[in-house]
Amino acid sequence: MVYFFARILAYIILMPVFFVKVVHKENLRIHGGCVVICNHISNWDPIVLGHSVKTQPVCYMAKEELFRNRMANWFLRRLHAIPVARGKSDLKAVKTGLSALKSGKILGIFPEGHRSETGELLPFEPGAALMALRADVPVVPVYISGNYKPFRQVKLYTHPAIRLKDVVGEKTNSAAIEKATEYLKTVMLELEEQACQK
Repeated sequence: MVYFFARILAYIILMPVFFVKVVHKENLRIHGGCVVICNHISNWDPIVLGHSVKTQPVCYMAKEELFRNRMANWFLRRLHAIPVARGKSDLKAVKTGLSALKSGKILGIFPEGHRSETGELLPFEPGAALMALRADVPVVPVYISGNYKPFRQVKLYTHPAIRLKDVVGEKTNSAAIEKATEYLKTVMLELEEQACQK
């Protein structure tokens, strides 16, 4: 219920201010477990991405510090957020994320790990590839283009779902995860180039 009202509020705020447009929105008609990856340029990104996926809620992995406040903890958990310890291996968060994916949920991940100050893509962390390979679910890359200035359009460039095992094979060892991570970065760069040409 909280997520539903948050989506309505996001629509009321986002559409008149940022004119959000999704390119190839059919790629976001997601049913079942899926990892959605996105570049990270603003705190608006998870709101815009969650608003743009209409079929079901997007669960995000958020830094555990955000959950320390009682009210924030209540709100974030009703938005299906998963707390994660940044800068170290958090097996509990990984298991929670895998469980969510295997139960048919969408997991939103910003593989750069934090916001890019310049807008240029940062190196990708392996978490998104690891999750997708271990849960055997597809990945949908999304590139957000725009600077979130009022009354300037923000566009989401989307890519069809990718089965990483079609790229790296059935193994989920470190070499496969590294190769899959580099592949996802290449796809995101292609989306960035597409955005720059418009």
